[in-house]
Amino acid sequence: MLRKFAVICLVIIMLCELVSCAHSRTIESIEYTELGIPAASRYSDGNRARVPWDMIVLDGKLYVGGGDYDGNAGPVDIWAYDIARGEWYVSGTVPEEEVFRFCIFNDTLIIPGIDPTEDWSYGNYYKLSNENWEKYRNIPGGMHNFDMIEYHGLIFCGLGVSSGQYPIACSDDGGKTFSTVKMYKDGVPLDTSGSQCVRVCDLFLLNDTIYAAFYYGDTELTYDLYRYENGAFVFDNHWIQKINQVKYNNCIISGKVTYEDTVFFTTGYLYATTDMANFTRITFPSSPNVFDVIVSNDKLYALCGQLLEDGSHRVSVWTYNGGEATNFTELFNFTYEVQPQSIACDGDIFYIGMGNYKQNHEKNGMVVRVDYTKNK
Repeated sequence: MLRKFAVICLVIIMLCELVSCAHSRTIESIEYTELGIPAASRYSDGNRARVPWDMIVLDGKLYVGGGDYDGNAGPVDIWAYDIARGEWYVSGTVPEEEVFRFCIFNDTLIIPGIDPTEDWSYGNYYKLSNENWEKYRNIPGGMHNFDMIEYHGLIFCGLGVSSGQYPIACSDDGGKTFSTVKMYKDGVPLDTSGSQCVRVCDLFLLNDTIYAAFYYGDTELTYDLYRYENGAFVFDNHWIQKINQVKYNNCIISGKVTYEDTVFFTTGYLYATTDMANFTRITFPSSPNVFDVIVSNDKLYALCGQLLEDGSHRVSVWTYNGGEATNFTELFNFTYEVQPQSIACDGDIFYIGMGNYKQNHEKNGMVVRVDYTKNK
């Protein structure tokens, strides 16, 4: 009797292990559904302005940003996909050359105005309110508004500005007005005169501190990190020799998140840091390039790709398991004609935006859906 009971227990344990493995295994060549190229009617011939640079799911809608601020492709339509109805529609049109990034403040969707089609005396941002995109043109000198972040009632903008100016603005009244924030290096006000490039493309929040990645210079460009302290941004450390980039969009960093007291960001390579000064580069087998990173459902996901010999791309999604920064597991992969660019998630439904940054392709701008629940 005891022997029979032991055998039954062993079988149960083995079945539990099999179930556990089934839920964590990699799904090879997972099925996907093409939802279409929303920007095809706006940009023809596979133009890279179709590429979904960023996507986000909010209130049952998938929002997609496109355009090309380097190629002056504005004004830009903001496309939305009604998940319940399975239909694309234009959520709004903004006077920008590109929609590169979505931000969320208090469950409200925000778009930084990366390159206004208007004069550059002021920069813009846009707020989704009752299915309408409200425009705010109130950022002094913000000809490029690359990123926005909220912190203790303050809203910061990372800007591209003219020589001699500071590339960070701040609002203390909920985004109604903005003023320039000074920057200091070694206790001295930073002088950006003579710099052709004066840009803060990325803002970070880690350990209750705001950081700004500052890219500036003339013929030789410097990449430094500044931190917010006593109403100004002060030099923290050099980044120029610490991270590398694979050029697949117009900015150094594409996706970035703060998760479990760690900042993860991708430059084409995925990096993790707990102090903004020392970095762990995370590599994945058969997935050398990392195009995007997001947090959804309290989980961290990385979107990866590999160029194959036949010119197609192996697209894969990985999930972080906690602990060591390198502790990722591949969820699924599939092969597609062009590389991925962005990812959004709604439960176990993944949306992946496809597009080739370097050249036109008929599949540029395609959005595909992967239902992970059907393959667990």
